[in-house]
Amino acid sequence: MALYSQSIKNFVQGISQQPALLRFPEQLEEQINGFSTEVSGLQKRVPTIHLKTLTGLNLTKGSKPLVHFIDRDKQQKYMVVFANNTLKVYDMNGVEKTVNIEDADYLKTATPRDDLRGMTVADYTFILNTKKVVKMTSKKSPDYFSSQGSMLYVKQGQYGRTYQVWIDGVSKCTHTTPNGDAAEQTKQIDTNYIADQINTQLNKNGVSTDHEDNWIRIKSNGLVQTADGFNHQALINFKKSIQRFSLLPATAPDNYCVKVKGDPNGASEGSYYVKYSKANNVWEECVCPNINIEIDATTMPHALVHNADDTFTFKKLTWKERKVGDDDSNPYPSFIDKTLSSIFFYRNRLGVSSDENIIMSESGEYFNWWMTTANDLLDTDGIDVPITSTKANLINYIVVFSEDLYAFSNDTQFIIRADSTLTPKTASPTEITQFNSSPDCQPKVAGKNMYFPSEHGDFTTIREYYTVQDISQMKNAQDITSHIPNYIEAGVYEIVSSTSENVLFCLTNGATDTIYIYKYLFANEERIQSSWSKWVFDGEIYGAGFIGSRLFLLIRRGTQINMEMMDFSVNIKDFEDDELYRVFLDQKKVLSNGVYNSTTEKTWSYVKFEYKLN
Repeated sequence: MALYSQSIKNFVQGISQQPALLRFPEQLEEQINGFSTEVSGLQKRVPTIHLKTLTGLNLTKGSKPLVHFIDRDKQQKYMVVFANNTLKVYDMNGVEKTVNIEDADYLKTATPRDDLRGMTVADYTFILNTKKVVKMTSKKSPDYFSSQGSMLYVKQGQYGRTYQVWIDGVSKCTHTTPNGDAAEQTKQIDTNYIADQINTQLNKNGVSTDHEDNWIRIKSNGLVQTADGFNHQALINFKKSIQRFSLLPATAPDNYCVKVKGDPNGASEGSYYVKYSKANNVWEECVCPNINIEIDATTMPHALVHNADDTFTFKKLTWKERKVGDDDSNPYPSFIDKTLSSIFFYRNRLGVSSDENIIMSESGEYFNWWMTTANDLLDTDGIDVPITSTKANLINYIVVFSEDLYAFSNDTQFIIRADSTLTPKTASPTEITQFNSSPDCQPKVAGKNMYFPSEHGDFTTIREYYTVQDISQMKNAQDITSHIPNYIEAGVYEIVSSTSENVLFCLTNGATDTIYIYKYLFANEERIQSSWSKWVFDGEIYGAGFIGSRLFLLIRRGTQINMEMMDFSVNIKDFEDDELYRVFLDQKKVLSNGVYNSTTEKTWSYVKFEYKLN
């Protein structure tokens, strides 16, 4: 039998579960704690540096905290840990920061990793509890209609007309204008004069009024009827509503409110409410009297705010009240009485998802979910649109990718394209692809692609979502784990990426001591490296995140909860002044309590003290 020889330059393609005859020469059956680099070939994985033992974190084995990283700028970088119905903040050296928690109830959950979502925008880290049902408070708009009475407005003075007023069917005023035979009678058809005469008669007949200019307010809640001999065009009578805005007097009692029903000929967009402001001397649009106007802030996303003194405050936010319209013209956001599933920021709008709806705030006004006018739909108004499909699709995550907005359900992807200005009229979700997607892990954008997991039995598939070349409107998601179908254990809860290092990490609930690593490389639009392997640690990993070329880990070692760091920089020493060469040892640190014995020429150091071991 002939002998065969083969030259293999390096092992940089990771592992493959294919038969030996189908594997590439550069692929292995197993690779643990190796790092497939495109320059140096297969290397040992990066060692960890022990930063701090976090004594304040009470995490038991099997805990599922949410670990969120804040990368604000060069100085402001933090790790936030949500666990035990509270949160803690650490800087990148493991030093705990002061956090003032104003509303701890919103953090209550036994499984923060599953129930909480975090998103950082500038100094605000928005926290969303997916188990909280959003509610309205009992706060209502002022009940103007109950006590403001009826209005009489002398709009026109006509010769030879009789102005009449009845209250509850009883005549209270009859005033007839002259026929205009004499020039001096002109003053008697002045609208203010006629209003004075009507008001005088009403007062004589026991009617309580307010009177100014050409209007009279009747304080009684009785039924007011009028006649003017001019088809109700000279004496206008209204209480709660009026047909057209042009029928209102120039002035009115302060805060007098009325519903403008709109022109039946279609000149107006619809009904709306106005009230008179004496301070501004103008009719202003307002909200319908006596309706709920306030969203309960305790049930809405909260914020972890970074203060100027480098402390943090966790608090509820102040969401704007409904200022105009009613339940028909300016209805509740669709998330009221429902839970929220995702939070995002897109095109200068804060957004959330709830059931099958995508909801975005007013443009530039992140805390306003209401329309700014009930009389028209403005381009800057909030957006509240459902995804449409032949079957029910509950949204799990919203992701901004390639300038567009993607909504992920369990097995369908939807898109809101951003080809034009994003407005309530142009925002229309469209079903674009159908791929299974895990509800337990938010898709991760890395470079020009997006990655998301899909569960199959006891294992996980990772898909790479991308734009088909030269067909910008068409998307596809290829399985980048097709050659390792039974490798990544089920329960992937986070994908961590670094485009500077061309790596993708998968953290899973199934193998808590393992990081599954995907090392890739593109050149001239061609994939020249696609390496899967895993790193196994002597500990339980709670969370990880990249900041630059450094991977920070929250990891349990024995009974200790540590913050550790892995520096992916090439050809470095982790401790420049204390290492002759890079030592590949986990939990490295420079010992500070060594005692040198000149007789034995040995240095003794108390490791227990250094690592705060029990």
